[in-house]
Amino acid sequence: MKLKQYLIPFIFGFIGIFAFSPFSIKPLIILSYAYLIKEIVYKENSSLKKIIFWSFGHWGFGMSWLIVSVYYYGETSILVSLIIFLLLIIILTAIFSMPLSLLRYRLFSKNNLSPYIELLYISSILILSELSRYYLLNGVPWLIPGSVFLDTHAQYIYPILGVAGGSMLIYMIAGLVALNWITNKNISYLVFLGSLILFIPTDIEEIKDERDIYVSIIQPSSDPFLKYKNGYKNEIEQNILNLIEKTSPKSEIVVLPEAELPYSMQSKDFTNFIKNIDISNKEFISGVWSYKDEYLYNSLININTRESYNKMHLVPFGEYIPFISSLRGIISFFDMPMSNVKHGNKNQQNISIFKDKTINFAPLICFDIAFSNTVRKSNKSSYFMINISNDTWFGESIGPYHHLDITRVRAIENNKWIIRSTNDGFSAIITSNGTIVDKLEKGITGVINSGINIEKDRSFYNVYGYFIPYILSILIILISAIIFKCQKNHS
Repeated sequence: MKLKQYLIPFIFGFIGIFAFSPFSIKPLIILSYAYLIKEIVYKENSSLKKIIFWSFGHWGFGMSWLIVSVYYYGETSILVSLIIFLLLIIILTAIFSMPLSLLRYRLFSKNNLSPYIELLYISSILILSELSRYYLLNGVPWLIPGSVFLDTHAQYIYPILGVAGGSMLIYMIAGLVALNWITNKNISYLVFLGSLILFIPTDIEEIKDERDIYVSIIQPSSDPFLKYKNGYKNEIEQNILNLIEKTSPKSEIVVLPEAELPYSMQSKDFTNFIKNIDISNKEFISGVWSYKDEYLYNSLININTRESYNKMHLVPFGEYIPFISSLRGIISFFDMPMSNVKHGNKNQQNISIFKDKTINFAPLICFDIAFSNTVRKSNKSSYFMINISNDTWFGESIGPYHHLDITRVRAIENNKWIIRSTNDGFSAIITSNGTIVDKLEKGITGVINSGINIEKDRSFYNVYGYFIPYILSILIILISAIIFKCQKNHS
């Protein structure tokens, strides 16, 4: 009997994963969160164990690829990787459950508020909890519920309110289902069935053949475990040079992925490599390691102009160690390497292309693209985006699929095309409406010869929208608290 009690919440957490790519059974996200809200808020005898099992089913399996990433990318022991992952799940559980659990006893226990105000309150708390995930351990922006509206008619909320607007809608519907789950299951079923209209697929965008700028994307599929070993450097260089020869003569920009070359741009190796490339008639954009003031940076560089950008959001436990000052004394015990990669400055400029420098793009490296406000700020004056990444560290998991979907959401939010170059997939050309017009599958070595169009108009979200869901949530909480206080004084 006990097994059943904990298996059910685990299953409800687990099915929520299937709302995301590559499965895309999108309505399951509502059922998953409806169960969570029901257990935290509306169930008479709420169980912390059930909430924890839901979390392990959802975040535990939905982000299990992080174990592989931390293990290989951070070069930690498998034990340390598991410990870090378990701590992350516990923290996520606390962030989502504790605020609602406290409110359950403080606000809802005596039914002082109308059910609909309660729903708004619940949604607001969850939105603010979601916001905190962008700052926790440098960010855990995976499995954001609002991103499931991608490729549906509901995705048109992105250029207005961003992915947070989508999440708020998911939380409100899930809360309405949860509200009636115990008292009136028929209404609960009707609400869920009615919500399916939101998930009707949108029409595929027709793209004109003419492009404003022609580009080539290189996907080398280098083995990350051999990259820094002696003797492999020449093989990497030759592979890239061979792929460059396959780029279209009319391409104006050639893009290489994140940190593809096994040396820094200050090295003689980099200088010698550049000599083998004809940069006279094309702009070459490449990921590369760089040193400045004894710090190592994960950088993107326009080889022609030497303009560069340093990655802002580093991979926790891979490129940097959170709480390093506190952990310094015990780091050797946990067998974690001391990474010295430095965060890039938050006020970096966009990178220009072509000699007249009238066109610039927003540079984003790997993890950067997952942070909606970072991308928004970078696109205040950009013409398009270039996102370089190395998704090799995700292994054969769902991680690369999630990363690609996040990138597409950023394109819609900001009304900008994206050039995406990864080491082993998925490299792609993404329109301002999130449509993939060209793509190289994971594990494929090759070149995309395509192009992009320039969108000069900023979306409402890019100008105003990022803060609206969060400000609205704070106002709802404050107003609800005032109503609750007034009702209490009159009782």
